[in-house]
Amino acid sequence: MPSGRVPPARLIIGRITRPHGVRGEVKVRPETDFPQRFGRLRRVLLLDERKGEARPAGVEAVRRQGGVVLLKLAGVDDLEAARALQGWALAVPWEERVPPPAGSYYLAEVVGLRVRTPSGEALGRVTEVLRTAAHDVYRVAGEAGEVLIPATREVVRAVDLKRGEMVVVLPAGLR
Repeated sequence: MPSGRVPPARLIIGRITRPHGVRGEVKVRPETDFPQRFGRLRRVLLLDERKGEARPAGVEAVRRQGGVVLLKLAGVDDLEAARALQGWALAVPWEERVPPPAGSYYLAEVVGLRVRTPSGEALGRVTEVLRTAAHDVYRVAGEAGEVLIPATREVVRAVDLKRGEMVVVLPAGLR
């Protein structure tokens, strides 16, 4: 990442939706473009984002069931222990992320990028990525205020993580 931007400490890869069975397994909804990564997991960081709590956990077993992943975590041995983790996020250290394909990037890498038009007009910095049904939207804050920029190929023309910059062509009426 360029100077002035710090990579996140961790990457969320899924969320525990509910217990599975009575022996401590949990159902996980993957939040990654690389769901095959679950098969190689040996440890995760459990995050309770509501309370700001985090704790490491070993992964004892992994199996797929349709669109979800069933995990058996070390120390989670019964229904009650599994139920206590409902809603928690699963994360891995940022350094253990799967490298995205060329021309792709993680959403966390977009936050903090400077945003400009092809003519060089500075629009501000990406402060947040909003997830919508149609496409992601970048919230950009600058001196002229805030603008919501659709994360589409027609609008986002270039993302240069090394330079910390995004080039966008704003649709009419977006200013």
